Amino acid sequence: MSTARQQLEAQRAEAERLRQRVAELEAQAAAEAPQVSEKEALGQSLEQLEALVQTKDQEIQTLRTQTGGPREAPDTTEREETQQKVQDLETRNSELEHQLRVTERSLEEARAEREQTRAEVGRAAQLLDVRLFELSELRDGLARLAEAAP
Repeated sequence: MSTARQQLEAQRAEAERLRQRVAELEAQAAAEAPQVSEKEALGQSLEQLEALVQTKDQEIQTLRTQTGGPREAPDTTEREETQQKVQDLETRNSELEHQLRVTERSLEEARAEREQTRAEVGRAAQLLDVRLFELSELRDGLARLAEAAP
């Protein structure tokens, strides 16, 4: 977009320079009373310059249509609507940030609870292992007693 804009500005400057040159040549032609052949040469030169100016004007119009023309300032209602949309988006953003913080807090609490539950399950498993070992020892002891008894 910026290159199109630069081209547009360059074309405008060139068209303005050519207009000034045409005006200078017309003033010069009016001031001097050239001979007929010089008049024809100047006339041809003037026609060429006018054609070049028209070409540049067409290029400017083409560039304007490509860039969407000059940007117009938004009217008051558009500006207000845009401001309202921005304000609504900022409000929604704040709400989402709050929800995110609440969700993160809940997630951390759930993680802590899960770790606590894992620790309790680990302690219960160790206690169960100890009880199973004790029961196994007790069973072995009872089996020995039953074999020793007549």
